Amino acid sequence: MHQNHPLPLARGIALIVVSMLLFTLSDVFAKQLAQSVHAIEIAWLRCLGAVLLLAPVVAARPAVLRSAKPRLQILRGLCLLVSTTLLIAAFRTLGLAEATMLVFMSPFFLTALSALIFGDRVSRAHWTAVAIGLAGVAVVVRPGFGTLSPAVALPILSSLGWAAGMICTRRIGGSDSSVTTLVWSVAVGFAAASLAVPFVFSPLDGAQTIAAAGMAATWTGAHFLIVLAYRSYPAWQLAPFSYAQVVWAVILGYAAFAELPDAMAFAGSALILAGGLLAAVHPRRFRSAGLDARASRLPNT
Repeated sequence: MHQNHPLPLARGIALIVVSMLLFTLSDVFAKQLAQSVHAIEIAWLRCLGAVLLLAPVVAARPAVLRSAKPRLQILRGLCLLVSTTLLIAAFRTLGLAEATMLVFMSPFFLTALSALIFGDRVSRAHWTAVAIGLAGVAVVVRPGFGTLSPAVALPILSSLGWAAGMICTRRIGGSDSSVTTLVWSVAVGFAAASLAVPFVFSPLDGAQTIAAAGMAATWTGAHFLIVLAYRSYPAWQLAPFSYAQVVWAVILGYAAFAELPDAMAFAGSALILAGGLLAAVHPRRFRSAGLDARASRLPNT
């Protein structure tokens, strides 16, 4: 561990920032596909990419398939699949930046669920962070003003699904290794999506196939960089930099789709980011509440 030295920590931060770029690129491809391909099929294609990546790991270490809590692993995998599918569905209607802004509600849902389900004593700083974040969502959505479509519910529900998955992660605790949890999540997501995809499947043309390959490759690459970063540095040190994804979403949303959020969306995003960062800069309180700063990431991870 070299986390006390500025340069190594800078490398960890760079890994996170670049991984957020790759996640956003994956979302760009997903948004392109979402205009003509069903969200379930797109989610299935993402899971397929992850299965291909993890297949050599499972072949070399079959023991990673053994879980002490298989029911929770299945539930976790389903929650994350639902979260991913809802976010992809949102891309059909919403701009890339708006959807990304709203999905960063997951830390606030996680705080509330941990208090309600586990009876955690959440600090005032975290409840303040929740309030700030929800205010930001209200600014982005502007309920009653009709500036955004009802599709805004999709990324919000996506973030709730991600938070539910993280609650399952906490229930699993140290019973299973992180590799086992990752393998089960991918396997469950792929299996569930495979059951549903025949009902919505449509063959991909050449351009769609290239987009699907790009989506899977960038998504897989992002996960690889995340693993490298969190292997060497505590989650709470790096988690605030996952909010770089919002910046990338604004830049790439404009570059790829000529989308530019208005001033109110930027203001709401600033509040959402402020709430998330307030939680992330209180690592001791964050961990004492049983929460993991890595949950600030969307997931579509």
